[in-house]
Amino acid sequence: MAPAESAIPAAATAFRADPDAVYACVGQFFASLAEAGVEHVVISPGSRSTPLAIAAELVPGLRTWIELDERAAGFFALGVGRATGRPAALVCTSGTAAANYLPAVVEAHHARVPLLVLTADRPSELRDFGAGQTIEQGGLYGRSPRWAVEVPVPEAGDEALRHAGILAARAVARATGWPAGPVHLNWPLREPLAPSPGVRAALAGLRDGTRAGDGAGAAGRTATAGMAAPKAPRASRTPRFSRALFAADPRDVDELVAAATGVERGIICAGPMEADTERASALAEFAAQAGWPILADPASSLRSGRWTAGSPVLDGGDLLARASGFAAAMRPELVLRIGDPPVSKAGRLWLEAAAPAEVWWLDEGGQWGEPSRRVTRVVEGGAASLLRAAAARLPEPPAAERRWAEGFRSAAARGRSALVASANDPAAFSGLTVALAIARALPPDARLFASNSMPIRLLDLALPVRREPLAVHCNRGAAGIDGVTSTALGAAAASGRPSVLFTGDLAFLHDLTGLLIARREAIPLTIVVLDDGGGGIFSFLPVAEQGDAVAYDRLFRTPHSIDLARAASLFELELFAAESLAELEAALAAAIGGPRVSLVHVRVDAERNAALFRAAVARACAAVDAGLGGAA
Repeated sequence: MAPAESAIPAAATAFRADPDAVYACVGQFFASLAEAGVEHVVISPGSRSTPLAIAAELVPGLRTWIELDERAAGFFALGVGRATGRPAALVCTSGTAAANYLPAVVEAHHARVPLLVLTADRPSELRDFGAGQTIEQGGLYGRSPRWAVEVPVPEAGDEALRHAGILAARAVARATGWPAGPVHLNWPLREPLAPSPGVRAALAGLRDGTRAGDGAGAAGRTATAGMAAPKAPRASRTPRFSRALFAADPRDVDELVAAATGVERGIICAGPMEADTERASALAEFAAQAGWPILADPASSLRSGRWTAGSPVLDGGDLLARASGFAAAMRPELVLRIGDPPVSKAGRLWLEAAAPAEVWWLDEGGQWGEPSRRVTRVVEGGAASLLRAAAARLPEPPAAERRWAEGFRSAAARGRSALVASANDPAAFSGLTVALAIARALPPDARLFASNSMPIRLLDLALPVRREPLAVHCNRGAAGIDGVTSTALGAAAASGRPSVLFTGDLAFLHDLTGLLIARREAIPLTIVVLDDGGGGIFSFLPVAEQGDAVAYDRLFRTPHSIDLARAASLFELELFAAESLAELEAALAAAIGGPRVSLVHVRVDAERNAALFRAAVARACAAVDAGLGGAA
């Protein structure tokens, strides 16, 4: 019995659904999603969402995934969106189930990842009358959705079918718009929720792959609409959306050419952003022509690909900013920023302290992403067009500008060489060793997902520039550690490519339920857990120096004393243990590219790991400064 059922007015029981009408509308909606490019639907079991789940399962062209935990489901769908650029659809029942999507919705908003959230709900006559699993779902996700809609209660007739089809098309268009992000459709559904025998027969036809001669999406639309309107299935054809590409304003091109021509000491700071071959190539062309180095964040999608050949894309920006001599001597006069804020705090502080005369920000995301408050020029959209047009008009860089870029390149090479030597010392096995080993082991066209906290910072130092393609993802939108495993699972599942997640022990513990799907599905993901027994990143903060005086261990380090290797047995994953570089390299060679999820468990001592990190970075910074010479 639902809580407070006696409070439900007797009149509410008079509201009854027509199952044929409900399933016609819901089926039309999902068929139109498929026609609009949606391929994946992530379902969490529940009663009120029965029509949504059944229609999603049986409409052709959709791949359904079952995830018990709605929080994990939300991040799994987020991973699908990151990997494909198209939204996955989430389906859940009413009540707190919908509330568990919030962290993923927030990340999708800030990271501009397309996502469709379909929450089942009680109809209006049951709201605010004590019905079970009934909360206020309108506005549940605040200002995060790009579009939030209360869907009408499904009814019979052509107009209802047309509305369902257009609603689906609009939802996909808004989710993939500029900026991309989450869309919330709240579906009030009345009982009975189960399909009638006639509906089941129609859905069975869809499941068997019925075709109408014009594609899977149209077949789904025709067969489903026929349950309610067999004479006019074409009336509900969904609209197609297209979007004009941004083209550079000639005045912006003139201004950028003038700036690049008149400034010798310029740099390009590229933060996290989704892969875009056209934009990456244009950045490389402009940088080479201007004589400006590109300091590329590991999640910028710039450190790998054909554009790295012959262009000044660097992988050592964090080290250069930490090296005091280099940072003082090589202050830029102009900074061109693109992407979200980089992970390197040292790099951000260096650029702010340099106080460049101009800071250009190429806003490719449609949301403010320049936290330094030093920006002097903003160009919204069209970065590829702008940079390519400007590069075509720039003269060959003079010798001084070539020396400027070469100074950055040679300093980054010195720092990297010293860092690798330190981290690969057999007596100095640490998190840096792990990050470097992962970078070496990744095959061409693989996917690498990094957790926030220490892993992304280690990869900032360890991930080299490479010609072979590599997709790098990280939930940098809100920069939390929740849902990391589920997001990586979704990205790996949608791409089908060999994938690696580099994560910490607390992030891994935070999302253990996300591994439930790994027991049922073949997903090519290798999870490398750097286990330092707690919140190791706090060891690098000033509060760690105060120790027992501020209850550092209890409040910040939070040692968990859990053997994470047991998760492999619990979720039936293949387990590899590594406590040396040789063991780690063997484990990665055996695990990466496997058809199912595997776990590589790497234990390190927190205090020793922090000490080795500091020593390796100090030696690398010394190498950077030692070779400075006349580079300035």
